[in-house]
Amino acid sequence: MENTPPLASQESINSSYVNHLIFLFGIVYFAQGIAQSGGLISLPLNYYLKEVMQLNEVGATNYLTILTIPWAIKPLYGLVSDFISLFGYRRKSWLLVLNILTCIGYLWLAEIADGDQLIMALLLTAIGTAASDVIIDALMVENGRKFNMIVQFQAVQWFWFYVAQIVTSILGGWLAEMADPNTGLRTAAIITMVAPAIIAILSWLIVKEEKTTMDLVSLKATVTGLRETFQSRLLWATMLFLILWNFSPGFGIPIYYHMTDTLKFSQSFIGHLGAIGSTGSILGAWLYGKYISNRSIDFQLVFSIITSALSTFSYLGAITPTPYSGELFIALSFFFGITSMIALLAILTLAGKACPERAEGFTFAVLMSVINGFAQLSAVMGSWMLVNWFEGYLPPLIILSGAATLFCLFLLPNLEVKRVEVSQ
Repeated sequence: MENTPPLASQESINSSYVNHLIFLFGIVYFAQGIAQSGGLISLPLNYYLKEVMQLNEVGATNYLTILTIPWAIKPLYGLVSDFISLFGYRRKSWLLVLNILTCIGYLWLAEIADGDQLIMALLLTAIGTAASDVIIDALMVENGRKFNMIVQFQAVQWFWFYVAQIVTSILGGWLAEMADPNTGLRTAAIITMVAPAIIAILSWLIVKEEKTTMDLVSLKATVTGLRETFQSRLLWATMLFLILWNFSPGFGIPIYYHMTDTLKFSQSFIGHLGAIGSTGSILGAWLYGKYISNRSIDFQLVFSIITSALSTFSYLGAITPTPYSGELFIALSFFFGITSMIALLAILTLAGKACPERAEGFTFAVLMSVINGFAQLSAVMGSWMLVNWFEGYLPPLIILSGAATLFCLFLLPNLEVKRVEVSQ
């Protein structure tokens, strides 16, 4: 008879591994918050596009749109990771290779100033970070379901992601403010290289994964998981809501240009606003876990829609230059961070619980690619509307964005997700 460890011993082993996973997910999401194009490089890059490449709101948005492609095809990375093992592993080997690829992209970025090469280097970093993000999420779903820790793992991930956003917003604003655009961008790229290197090393050392091969039994199990994915009514309902939630005219780039040109905010102050918004997001994650996660999905979605729309409309009272513009934007950034985080966690927790076994990477990646793809589409649409419809006048764009968010209320009665409770 095969010897098995005593129950108490097995629980101790599991508890130790869960703690290691909590540490890993926290560090990895902190590093991801630095390494993504919206991380440390974001403000120096926006400033470079505005001052050196002389792009307006539409030009800057369109230039960066190509970086959405690696995030929009995240299901492809999930399929590869779910189906194909690399060096005998489905997750950790891919994490090692992809993060080395990201390091190479940032090294290349630090050495160039040509516009065409710049976007290619950024694209390389986007591929590495997007694919790495898919595999980390797959590990989170696999182990979160195994140890009944999905909510806890996601709370840790997003807490440390927004801690990273605080750091990168302040440091990125300082780099854009204190250096010329070329130097600021290159310095940000060199610093950012450290983040994917940390992910590569820690994921290889911490993740416990049995070696696998492409055997018929494993392949059939994965195909079954994919079949269950497309048969899940909960998943389709979640996907539909994500499409509608993100399909509203965005004003991220326009508000950045407005803060720089009209309100005359310094790049350093804009960076601090990003840090304040991220602080709000951390508070939002805590509020969600403490007071909202145990409420019905119906309540969570209604709460998220109303508070997010109110946050959007609030910008109407802050875009006209006044002696108090800075203070108003501080308050708005903090409140918007809270509401956006609560909405995000409500959807992601439900999405994690909807993922079938053996297709976790693909399924979660499908939902995340919907978020990324439609978020970028809304950004492009918002910038285009500002220039071509509203002649640079920001209030109509803000009103339209808030109204589109409120429209989601009328869709709730038709969504299956409305009647699903999140089991704790």
